[in-house]
Amino acid sequence: MSFARTKLLPPRPRPGLLIERPLLRQRLATALTQCRLVLLCAAAGYGKTAALAQAVQALPAGTALAWIAADEGDDLALLLECLVAALEPWDPPWRTAPEALVGAVGDAAPRARRAIADELINTLDACEVEHGVIVIDDLHRIDDPAVAPFLDHLLERLSPRWTLALATRREPALALARLRAAGDLAEFRPPDLRFGADDARSLAVAAGLD
Repeated sequence: MSFARTKLLPPRPRPGLLIERPLLRQRLATALTQCRLVLLCAAAGYGKTAALAQAVQALPAGTALAWIAADEGDDLALLLECLVAALEPWDPPWRTAPEALVGAVGDAAPRARRAIADELINTLDACEVEHGVIVIDDLHRIDDPAVAPFLDHLLERLSPRWTLALATRREPALALARLRAAGDLAEFRPPDLRFGADDARSLAVAAGLD
């Protein structure tokens, strides 16, 4: 394994400063069970990661979860390696050894990368889970231009039993208009994520302020 295993763990809330936002949590949790793509796009400080971490806790029992925290310098090969490891608890029935897929994707031609994405799609579809959610947190940290086409193809053919959730500070180079038109996209942007007066008041109280 070429990465820290903690990349695959949802963040732990900071004691005393996590503000419960039940309406946002429920909206997100519902989107995570109904949409192909859930996108949280806003600048730093809007609580994208915290909102997702709370929403996945509200998912129905038995929902498969694969959480990946992106880091600077990550590329498509590392992203796929992380995803393979994150899916391991759900015993995906790979037809091709996942190590071979990870080893091949980095230098593969675009057509070969689509074939690797198809192998991932088929494996996810064959997983014996009621529903699954794949989270990529801080997607903006990944600068590899091969990632967006790979995710685009994954989203185009993804089984309806799986949802991809992306948290990012900037607009991803994905075919969002197509997903939006098909009703397969749930978007959470600054107006959805910013605190209201009650949220701000709760945060001030939790921090011991007047």
